[in-house]
Amino acid sequence: MAYEELGPEEPRGWSPLAVAMIATLVLLLGLAGSLFGIYVSNVNAQAAVDTSPTPRPEIVSPKPGVSSSSPSVSPTTPPVTTTPPVTTPADSFPLPKLAGLNFKDARTTVRDLKLGWALKFEGVGTDQTVRDTTPTAGTLVQKGISVTIFVKGTAPLAVVPSIVGKPCSQAADLIVDAGLYPDYKTAARTGTVQPAATPTGLHWNDKMPLTCSG
Repeated sequence: MAYEELGPEEPRGWSPLAVAMIATLVLLLGLAGSLFGIYVSNVNAQAAVDTSPTPRPEIVSPKPGVSSSSPSVSPTTPPVTTTPPVTTPADSFPLPKLAGLNFKDARTTVRDLKLGWALKFEGVGTDQTVRDTTPTAGTLVQKGISVTIFVKGTAPLAVVPSIVGKPCSQAADLIVDAGLYPDYKTAARTGTVQPAATPTGLHWNDKMPLTCSG
């Protein structure tokens, strides 16, 4: 019986080279999958950050009656001021009411109180009544203070005193008593009054010439 001689049988299965290539491919695929997963994670994280709501600053509503643009001011306690007590001079006294009196009587009252005076004739008639005074009635005054007496009518004629030969100081007092003012014609205000023409037609508050021998 004839027979055929067979050669050695080829081995079956994966060759080492194929196994190595497959392992390398699997490793690369695994690495690529890992990198893709990391990339996807980063993208999702960034998207989460971008879509998160932006925090808004807290807005405090102003209280009623308070402007939001004005800084709040804490109330301060006003300084305590003390007013010094008003002292009244011991020799002061209230000015009496002179309105309604004849201006001559009012002047006499003022002179008796050792006060100065000034007559102001305001009108065009003959009314000799006092309208008012400055200071007004009831005001505290002292000796030496001058009082202005306002008379409703015009200044009446004055009675011119006789002063020739009298001491100049006495003559000056007589002139003032008559409602006139001495008008010195010399520098000297002593001695006796020298003869001069007697003026006529003088009214209250007019000036009367006075010449002294000095």
